[in-house]
Amino acid sequence: MGRIMRSPLFLMALTIFIDFTGFGLVIPLLPFWAQHLGANPFEVGLILTIYALAQFLFTPVLGSLSDRYGRRPIILASLAIEALAFALTALAPNLLFLLLARFIGGLGASNIGSAQAVVSDVTPPHERAKGMGAIGAAIGLGFVVGPALGGILAPLGAALPFWVAMGVALLNALLVFFLLPETHKSHERTMRKGGPILLISGWQKAVRYPVVVRLVLINFLFTVAFSAMEAIFPLFAQAKFHWGATQNGYAFTYVGFIVVIMQGGLVGRLVKRFGERSLLIAGLALLALGLALLAISSSLALLLIALGVLSIGDGAVTPTSSALLSFSTPGDAQGELLGLSQGAGGLARVLGPMAAGSLFLIGGASAPFISAALLTLVALAIALPRLPKAPPQLQQPTEELVEVEALSR
Repeated sequence: MGRIMRSPLFLMALTIFIDFTGFGLVIPLLPFWAQHLGANPFEVGLILTIYALAQFLFTPVLGSLSDRYGRRPIILASLAIEALAFALTALAPNLLFLLLARFIGGLGASNIGSAQAVVSDVTPPHERAKGMGAIGAAIGLGFVVGPALGGILAPLGAALPFWVAMGVALLNALLVFFLLPETHKSHERTMRKGGPILLISGWQKAVRYPVVVRLVLINFLFTVAFSAMEAIFPLFAQAKFHWGATQNGYAFTYVGFIVVIMQGGLVGRLVKRFGERSLLIAGLALLALGLALLAISSSLALLLIALGVLSIGDGAVTPTSSALLSFSTPGDAQGELLGLSQGAGGLARVLGPMAAGSLFLIGGASAPFISAALLTLVALAIALPRLPKAPPQLQQPTEELVEVEALSR
């Protein structure tokens, strides 16, 4: 048990869980806090958009810095920035100040690429998808616990949840400071080279590796499709089944539960049997099928089947695409290019809900899901040509990899 507690992979998953618990704690409350400051519906949406925009801009930058200076200091700095952003949110006297606070919060939350790079550092290739799945499961659990905690705290004071989220971020920083070791050893050689740092754009570096561009594009299209579903599902359920907030909450809990089971337990076993590429293709196919079924759902049974199928697909795609990306990326650019993929995902989470809302108004309740299914099929077509896999000499654990694997468990 003590060995597990000291595992960098376990500590990173715990850090991400705490991080997203704090994020999930405030997300359901932000629209009401914005309205308290005089925001109209468009400005409420802008608060969410500016957060995602900051993630799009800064996730590759933080990933690049983690390649040069190490994962630990960048993750620590990002958690400190998050804590500051929560405090500024609680103290915001007007809407402009709140927008600035949320932009800073998006900068602080741009550490997911660095967190995935930690997983890449400490897991051998044949365990990479399982490690990425642990991070995904931690994110899912954070989104379950965070909103529930926010709901408990909200009646005690409008600003209290933001102060608690700040405390959670500071606690997380202490956890990283005292327990998480530096996992990226090659950064020491990079730092010793000296000279001014030149941060090459993630896209400029990515174009050197065509497979990286394909995988980033797959992640972008898949995230647009899934975030569109998340954004418009409550309106769809209201129109088709007359559901309110409570029923939609149960539906999203059902989705989250399946995704956590997939990423937290099943992905590692499935990858060992079928491989990352096959599981990615199957996941995209299931997601497209689930979205198509959702569009034609006219009964509760079909709705639950559709949600279950697309949740299984989501749980398969996220860790396998990240694992394949890490196989395609040189060791000194893992943080930057994994960060680029996460940044593209941030942009997708801006565009997906906007597109879904427009399609809902123009084409009706089912149109966003049909369009999302078609986007997923495009991602599937991009995934069908040959993708990288774990290098043959690394598919089975060598003596060195056995030692790394033991640390990650």
